[in-house]
Amino acid sequence: MPFSVGAQGEIERIKNKFDTLIKKGRPLYLHYCAHCHGLSGNGDGYNAEQLEKWPAELSDPEFVQKKSNEQLFRAIKLGGEGTRKSHLMPVFGRTLSEEEIWSLVAYVRYLAGDRSQPVNLPENVKTQRPHVPSLDSKEVDGFRSWFKKHGNDPKVIGDGRWLFREKKSCFACHTVNEEGGVVGPDLSRAGFMYTPEWIYGWIRSPQLVKPETKMPTIGLDKQEDRLITAFLSSLSGTEIPKEWKTYLDKKGDAARGEKLFYDSKGNAYCSKCHSIDGKGGKVGPDLSYVGVSRTRPFILESILNPREVITVGYSSVLILTKKGQFLTGVKINEDDKSIYIVDKEGNSIQVEKNDIKKYKTQDISIMPGNFGDILSQQDILDILAYLSTLEPPQSPPGKSNVSVVNR
Repeated sequence: MPFSVGAQGEIERIKNKFDTLIKKGRPLYLHYCAHCHGLSGNGDGYNAEQLEKWPAELSDPEFVQKKSNEQLFRAIKLGGEGTRKSHLMPVFGRTLSEEEIWSLVAYVRYLAGDRSQPVNLPENVKTQRPHVPSLDSKEVDGFRSWFKKHGNDPKVIGDGRWLFREKKSCFACHTVNEEGGVVGPDLSRAGFMYTPEWIYGWIRSPQLVKPETKMPTIGLDKQEDRLITAFLSSLSGTEIPKEWKTYLDKKGDAARGEKLFYDSKGNAYCSKCHSIDGKGGKVGPDLSYVGVSRTRPFILESILNPREVITVGYSSVLILTKKGQFLTGVKINEDDKSIYIVDKEGNSIQVEKNDIKKYKTQDISIMPGNFGDILSQQDILDILAYLSTLEPPQSPPGKSNVSVVNR
């Protein structure tokens, strides 16, 4: 009897540890995995149909039971390339801690309804996330020098295209010329939209710029980073309209542009929706990095024709409830029970999925498209000048700062 009681107690401890890991794994799965594998693991995430190969059905008990916990751990940590599987599966071992990866293993078991192989943390498991690669001014200067010499070389661009499409997991999340994934931004016009330094810095260390990004730190070597940057920088995809020449050839007053940006009584009042260094609204994208990340022509396009490019995560959604109420806003989160949106006034709204009759993502921007009519040419010049001179907010002492890309 004492042995039986002790054995039962040990079973309960294992079960409780397993359940604890499942709870930790759920938000990680929804953030990093659900867009491909689906909310319930059925392989039907919103990005799944964009891929050349359908994601694994993690809700399939037969599929999951064939995998040991160690095999699942390696697949998540090393990605498809590291386990000789599809290159479309990203590497997460340079982004997540070992504890977080084991939590994902536990959640995968949960999705499959498989409790035959309970997950328990190994001894001395690492609980801290890997060190985020830094980006100092010397490295950026080295990139600039290299890019000036080799950035337009057709062979370099071709090698970068091959890495992007065939070797690394970039193509799984990003679209180029209507092919590829839809998790990250469409990069068909990357060279028009982003500065080369920003592309390089983002590829090197996305977590440094935006810790909550879905993009993992891939861990490429510097040459691979440079090659992919050259390829993306070659993608202009647009011609600058002649009528924009006036705005791009003249200089505006950045100080006046800042006042217009925050003026709640003015026609611009950009800060109603956009924030800079924590000041402003949250309906539109944070513009703290826009001065170093975006080209001046693209910033101008965003002012005059905001519908041309809608930042990922800021598309407008239209919801019709079962009570006949229409709700419009930007979706900021979703789980298996609710959808959370922010309307154009900045109000947060939670909508239960059981209350939704119809739901549609609209390929439109909630940003007004008539600034070219309601603002003077000088107003636009000044706002453009202000946004173009913005540098990233200063990092806390001891932290790396990406503002070096603006040197």
